[in-house]
Amino acid sequence: MLTYKTPGVYIEEQPALGPIQPAGTSTAAFLGPALQGPSFVPTKVTNWTDFNNTFGSTLGGPYIVAPPRYMAYAVRGFFDNGGTVAYIVRVSTAQAAWIELDDRASSGTPGKAVRLQAKTEGVAGNNIQVTVQDAQVVPSSASAAVRKPSAAITSAAGNVIQLANATDAALFQPTDWLTIDSTSERAQLDRVRGSQLILVTNLTASYGTTHPVRVANLVAGQTTFRVQNGAGIEPGSVIQLAQGSTQEDHTVAAVAGEFVTLDTPLTNPFALGSSDAAVTVTTFEFTLQVSAGTTETFSNLSMDVRHSRYYLRAIASAVVNAMQPTTPGVQAPPNNRPAAVTSQALAHGADDNLLGIGPNQFQRGLDALAKVDDVEIVCAPDATDQAAVVAHCEGLQDRFAILDAAQGFQPTDQDLLAQRAAAESAGGYAAFYYPWIRINDPNSLTGNDTILVPPSGHLAGIYARTDAQRGVFKAPANALITGAVGLERVLNDADQGELNVEGINVLRVFQGAVRPTVWGARTTAPKDQTAWRYVNVRRLFIFVETSIKYGISWAVFEPNDLGLWKKLNRTITDFLTQVWRAGALFGDRAAQAFYVKIDEELNPPSTRALGELFIEVGMAPVRPAEFVVVRIGIWDGGSQVSES
Repeated sequence: MLTYKTPGVYIEEQPALGPIQPAGTSTAAFLGPALQGPSFVPTKVTNWTDFNNTFGSTLGGPYIVAPPRYMAYAVRGFFDNGGTVAYIVRVSTAQAAWIELDDRASSGTPGKAVRLQAKTEGVAGNNIQVTVQDAQVVPSSASAAVRKPSAAITSAAGNVIQLANATDAALFQPTDWLTIDSTSERAQLDRVRGSQLILVTNLTASYGTTHPVRVANLVAGQTTFRVQNGAGIEPGSVIQLAQGSTQEDHTVAAVAGEFVTLDTPLTNPFALGSSDAAVTVTTFEFTLQVSAGTTETFSNLSMDVRHSRYYLRAIASAVVNAMQPTTPGVQAPPNNRPAAVTSQALAHGADDNLLGIGPNQFQRGLDALAKVDDVEIVCAPDATDQAAVVAHCEGLQDRFAILDAAQGFQPTDQDLLAQRAAAESAGGYAAFYYPWIRINDPNSLTGNDTILVPPSGHLAGIYARTDAQRGVFKAPANALITGAVGLERVLNDADQGELNVEGINVLRVFQGAVRPTVWGARTTAPKDQTAWRYVNVRRLFIFVETSIKYGISWAVFEPNDLGLWKKLNRTITDFLTQVWRAGALFGDRAAQAFYVKIDEELNPPSTRALGELFIEVGMAPVRPAEFVVVRIGIWDGGSQVSES
């Protein structure tokens, strides 16, 4: 809060709360087999060329014809019918070759240090060879050592050591631990003043010129010291201090000029007298070579994330990805490095087996897709277990499934009804379409052949097109299917009547028409769940709920008081007013179309004490005019027509 003292006019800018931004509605996700591309990795594409380049064959198109698989046809239908953005999740049985390199455990069973995995699945990855070699950024030849300056003194008493000149004094730096040679003195240098060394504490005695001043011996528990010729030592470096038979390995926490600070204190003393052997400093790194026709070399790698050559950042291979092992080892540095090996091959690579793809692979793909927030439509035209797709959408409550009937069903087949029943969604998060559509075969040599494909991809494009042209509140029905030239079978009104009651959306070709039309807009909600009977109603609520969820995230951790309630009420009301004006809600006035309630009835003290805030929103969605009844009556003056 500003404090006002001088009379005058003051201007304060208040932070503006942005309006709720409408969430997306038409980004589709497709799960299924592909000829190539990453498996179980949601990959965004924005056009057919993107899809073909990533998931198609370099020798031809992306279509799988033996045995037939339909994801590529669905993606093409999506873009042809107005779709603009899609995520592709390739499901497969292919396995990328990999190897987990052992660490340098001094005894017992080694742990795992590094996992290398081929970037491309298949048996070809088993031919990739890796070599690990020892490396040192600071080898013994660099003559790196703990610095141990020494200088003659003129006098020393109290906290002042007088040297002969400033040049000698410059050999020392603040925070150095100093001693008078051949004494037990040990004091830390506070500052250098000309030719004087000013200590933090007083010396225990006075001294003349008999003994020089020098850097004190390193002692157990010490973590900081100075190093000469230490170029290449950095945070994350694993160093070895060695003097005679005494050796210690440590990781560097910080470097400031010549000063090196360790993560852990020394456990042994090291003598720094002028006649004592040097305390040498060397580092531990490793070099990795990857051979797949040509050899890639990645030198001086570190296992520490602070290091500039941390292996997960520094290994930028064209053929393998570096990652942490499934169960990383527990060895302390430097034994956490991968052990030296020569030409060890990756293994476990396997080619895709289309006939082996089943529910487990699709579930894995759905699990990967669950991590992607901006997906609103899900299609899996090759999935045999569509209930898993429905469960995925119901669990996340921010996306909608478009499901395909199996090929070959007659409209009266009980198996068709059984498949629809298995796809039931209590909240109406899915729609089921029948029958398959006929399109021109993209693999036809003559260009005159046709092929039957499941309609979900084309329907997803129609959803996107309708959203763009009219809005998510408009049922994606009574729309022509671009690219379709026919249907697996032509149905009449009687056929559709029975299917419509069961929540099966029928595709029709009407008299005088050539292209099929979407002639249904129901979800797979149970018959008694009339609130979620229609596709556009469920998708409208997904849109509103998602928009509000992200649009009011700024309110989390704000003071839960009346001021916050008013801001939220205003923000949500403004958003829903725009939705109503767009035609998505029923009512002459906004008050008839929706309400927003945030009050003490919903949020009593006991609720607020738990850090909770409840907001109640009610909406009157516009439902599709599924049945238009035209009543014709005869009266004395002529005919009369009315609609109801």
